[in-house]
Amino acid sequence: MKINKFKNKTWIIFLLLCFSVGFSVFAGPGEEYRRKLEEKKIAEEDNKKPSYEAIEFDDKLPESQSDEKEERIGKALFASRVGQRESQVILVLDHQLSLWNKGEDRYFKLKEWKNGYGRKGMKKAEERKEGDETSPIGAFPISFAFGFKEKENTLLPYRQIKKNSVWSGEKSTYNQWVEKEVPVAGEQLWNYKICYEKALAIGFNQDPVVYGRGSAIFLHIKAPGTWESAGCITIEKSSMEELFPLLKEKLSILILQNEEEIKNY
Repeated sequence: MKINKFKNKTWIIFLLLCFSVGFSVFAGPGEEYRRKLEEKKIAEEDNKKPSYEAIEFDDKLPESQSDEKEERIGKALFASRVGQRESQVILVLDHQLSLWNKGEDRYFKLKEWKNGYGRKGMKKAEERKEGDETSPIGAFPISFAFGFKEKENTLLPYRQIKKNSVWSGEKSTYNQWVEKEVPVAGEQLWNYKICYEKALAIGFNQDPVVYGRGSAIFLHIKAPGTWESAGCITIEKSSMEELFPLLKEKLSILILQNEEEIKNY
């Protein structure tokens, strides 16, 4: 009897460990950053140099060159497939995120911010796999905005995070927002009070959904102490607060390494 009890306890511990590991492989900010948020010295951690500090963000070009580059990118967006079907585009070019509105013959840049992305870099969307810590390259619709407040200053469809809100990693509901009373494997949205205070759901791997390709890809506020993520695009809280009210009811995001890739989408 004692041996059987010991075996039963061992199996229970094993199953719990397996279930907890399942929560840690989805994109979002990453499990290690969730633990950072729970530390008592979170404020001190946020003042440390971010890991992207060593990366040189693009300095401002001379005005003439900047205008020339903006016009070139604006025309490229206008000629692209995503630019033709949308009237507003969020453009990620490596570590520069910008918002563009459609004009009569090209797109015009409204504002620009610094951004981070997956700690293992970027990868073509069709080559990406769950847990590889890369951000998907491509054009994706912005599905909706979400956060912890009941309402937000945005024209986008908005969802409020509840205690049982999960971005599912289970096969039957893979890569979907679900709300259940029983445990569900996936991204436990309630655990990320800083990163998901304001966020955008990126429509990666949605049409069709391919199980194992990746889930929970968002544009969210960067985690304390780092610009990196497990696959999401990250920006500073002040940048997100500027971005939210500028967004139209429908738009897409282009995640690219350089402007030459715009023509592919």
